[in-house]
This record gives sequence, C-alpha cells and structure tokens, in this order.
Amino acid sequence: MSLIFLYSCLIIIFTAPYSLVLYNQKKTNTYSYSKNIIFGIIVISFIAILINFLFPLNIYICSLIPLISILIIFKYKKKFFNLNFLKIILIQGILLTLLLTESNVYRPDAGLYHLPYIGILNSEKIIFGLANLHSRYAHTSIIQYFSAINNNFIFQNNGIIFAQALIASSIITNFLTQINFYIKKKKFNFHFFFLFFIFIFIIYKMNRYSEYGNDAPAHFLVFFLISEILRINHNFNIKNYANNLVLSLFIDQSKLTLIFIVLINLINLNKIKLINLIINRRFIFTA
Repeated sequence: MSLIFLYSCLIIIFTAPYSLVLYNQKKTNTYSYSKNIIFGIIVISFIAILINFLFPLNIYICSLIPLISILIIFKYKKKFFNLNFLKIILIQGILLTLLLTESNVYRPDAGLYHLPYIGILNSEKIIFGLANLHSRYAHTSIIQYFSAINNNFIFQNNGIIFAQALIASSIITNFLTQINFYIKKKKFNFHFFFLFFIFIFIIYKMNRYSEYGNDAPAHFLVFFLISEILRINHNFNIKNYANNLVLSLFIDQSKLTLIFIVLINLINLNKIKLINLIINRRFIFTA
C-alpha cells in the first residue's frame, strides 16, 4: 500500500504542471489545484496522441513526461512549492490509494479492450484502421493514451492503472472543496445542491474502481463540466468558456456516445465575441 501511495503522489506531481497550458490561475487553493490536475490530464493525453503519430509511446519517450514536469515545477516555484500543493498531493494521494487498494483487480473489459490497445500504443506508432483488425480496438478512448504515457522508468507497467482513478479523485476533491465552501458561507444555491446530490450519486454508484472502464471517467468529466458551467455563470470570462470547450472535446474522445455534450456550451455563447474566442489559445488548442 505504501508503494501505491508513493506512486499516487508522484503521478499528481507529474501531471499538474502541464495544466499551465490551459489553466494558469494564480490562486493556490484546493479547488484550483484539483483543476490543474484535470487539465494536466487533458494536455498530457493530447501530447501522447501527437507523439504517437511519429513514435511508439515506449518507456524512453514516456519518461520524458515526468522530466519535463519537474522542469516546469522549478520554473513556477511559487505555484508548486507551497503547503497547499502539498495538501492536494496528500489528499488525492490518499483517495487514489483507497480507490486502487479497494479494487481487487483492474478488470472492466481491460483484458479484451483496454490493455491490448495500451500495449500497441507502447510498442507501435499510430496504426490507422486498427479497428478493422479486430472490433475490440474500436472500444477504446483517449484515456488509454494517458494510461500508456505513464508507462515510464518510474512507474513502469504500474503506471497504466492510474488514469481513471486520477480523474475520479480530482473531481471528487474538486466537488468536496466547493461543497465545504458553500456550507461555510451558508450559501445553498442551485450549484450547491447539484454538487451535493452528484456526490451522493458517486458514493452510491461509482465507488468500485474495478468497474470504471471508460464509462465512469467520462461521466465524472460530464459532472465536472456541468459544475464549471454553473460556476462560471456567476463569473464569466472567455478563458473559462474556452476551457469548457476543451473539456467537452476531451469528453467526446473519452466516450463517443457523449458527443452531443459539446452543445451544452451554447448556453453562454451569447456572452462572448466570436473573434475573441477564435484567437484564444485554448480554442486553438481545441482546433
């Protein structure tokens, strides 16, 4: 268990810095850091896809990800060398450890779909038409890229099991932080009740990591996207809107049946100037 906790803390440290491409808030609180990890997952996943066009995601290339992450951390010392970042590492490290240790085996379609695909990503560059060889390769998602790129010299094969758990723990932490804030402020608005009932749903229906597969992480992300839309309604800006578009794209690539989730962003479309959105680097990232 101690080794799982160590790996859990390390993967948080290696993931969060990449979020600065999309989400670079000066705030250093639990809410902000949980978002850093979520957007770090998104950025690393797209990096993995781009790399795989040219190279297999072998252990040598994948080991560059934590190395670059350490360089980013030292460049942004004020962001990452503080007690609040240590706090989020410990909180999510514990959540990750609990999710993994309470799961007796990582088995949701893994042997048939996910693990063979991850093995191909680690050994071959992108193969077009792979689903024509076997239908199992059509039941995969961008989450497998994040799993594959964590197969490095530090985690080795153990790195592939953290992807879904990291998404879940980050969103659970994010929701609990906001619920706690609303309770302290005695502010019981619609957003509070949404978070509260979704959290109850997660505890009841999404408490077994061994059953996650690709469905549960995608649904976690949908809950997070709705929460962010409800939140930015009170503090709307173009950066948050563009980030929600990126998040929607990631959800679509996690679970294709959720493709229409991108339409939820039309709610706030009338609040922005289209030209400002197009030139925003986050929208360019989406394109």
